[in-house]
Amino acid sequence: MFVKLFINLFIEFGPIIGFLIASESTSFIKATTIFVALTVIALILGFVERKSLAWFPLIVAIIIVTFGLLTVIFKNPFFIIIKDTLYNGIFAVVLFVGLYYGRLFLKILFGGMFAMTDRGWKVLTFRWATMFTLLAITNEIARSYLDEYGWVDYKFIATLITIIFSLYQFRLSRSERLPSSTPWGMRIKP
Repeated sequence: MFVKLFINLFIEFGPIIGFLIASESTSFIKATTIFVALTVIALILGFVERKSLAWFPLIVAIIIVTFGLLTVIFKNPFFIIIKDTLYNGIFAVVLFVGLYYGRLFLKILFGGMFAMTDRGWKVLTFRWATMFTLLAITNEIARSYLDEYGWVDYKFIATLITIIFSLYQFRLSRSERLPSSTPWGMRIKP
């Protein structure tokens, strides 16, 4: 059980934690190379562990690998740093537009994991769209005023806040869960 938990934690947070640790002991470019490599490993491990390739981790991996390789090839931290502004900004816009038109994209991406009411999915979508907006704005501020190592400090804080925010959403999944789900709103696999 602990092995499975450790594997899942590595899949979700291993690449960014590896990047943050590596950036303290090596150059930004080498830390980015480690980030890209760990992202690919986590994607493969996730596929092996879950016997399927989930859309959201795949999208995230493609973005990280693309911008990470641009950073390494051109030896310019700009690309991996601007990735967060673009990534978070695009996700915010997509979620807000989907919400406006009644399309619950988070339900499409994570409906296999969570079993919640449509009201729960709407609240969750609004919360994440707002969070992505704030992350895009703060990343842009950090990018404009900090060097790459100052940005790493910002990224560490932003990652911690995002993890806490993610965990807080379990209160919503618990209160808006469907009767067929676990007490925390997780979908029960047959």
